[in-house]
Amino acid sequence: MKKLLILLMLAFSQYIGYAQKTKLIEKHLPFSTAQSVNLNLRFADDIQVKYWDKAEVYVKIAVEINSGKLNDALTVSSNSTTSQISLKTDFNNALLEDGNVEDCPDSKAHQSSWNRNGKSYYVCSKINYEVYLPKQAELELETISGNIWINSVYSAIKAKSISGFVDVSWPKGKGGTLGMKTVTGEVYSDLKIDFTSKRQKNPIVGYPLEGTVNGGGPKVTLESISNNLYVRSK
Repeated sequence: MKKLLILLMLAFSQYIGYAQKTKLIEKHLPFSTAQSVNLNLRFADDIQVKYWDKAEVYVKIAVEINSGKLNDALTVSSNSTTSQISLKTDFNNALLEDGNVEDCPDSKAHQSSWNRNGKSYYVCSKINYEVYLPKQAELELETISGNIWINSVYSAIKAKSISGFVDVSWPKGKGGTLGMKTVTGEVYSDLKIDFTSKRQKNPIVGYPLEGTVNGGGPKVTLESISNNLYVRSK
């Protein structure tokens, strides 16, 4: 019993430490059927996209920058017009200049450093997103470093990561028009795809693969510069 109590206390203290370091940001954006959704989430670890039946775009961001000391350096801006909901995240570089190497003992965090005017700056970050979209929403999503997970396909999707992978779960029997491109990564899929483009034998750089699934449907375009693309049946 005593050992169990100690373990529970340790787990609770770890949770408290995580909560103190991590900042949660939530955005609730009303959605109408005439709107598309544009997300520019420049710096990220994982981006999970899910769908629901609510007329709302919901974005939750868990941020830890330099062990929680520079969490406010992540900026979030959003805008809504009659045709589009847009949300963008970025870094406030002036705040990042307070970063020190001592802030970053965890090697699992994204890390970067630079020198300016004879002074060294050090930044480490863990930034994870959960995105909930109405099923009617057409999505355009772009990130520099994030891995993108999309749990289903209902409407048109355009998803691109520079260094992360893109992973899409495709509903059984769902039709769609699929476009995929990666420069140095690979494409993996267990879907039956009727390709309309031919694979090049000796491409100098990446080339697009295009085809239809189950007779065609919403356009789904996936791209990664230096990582893999996955399209899995579910």
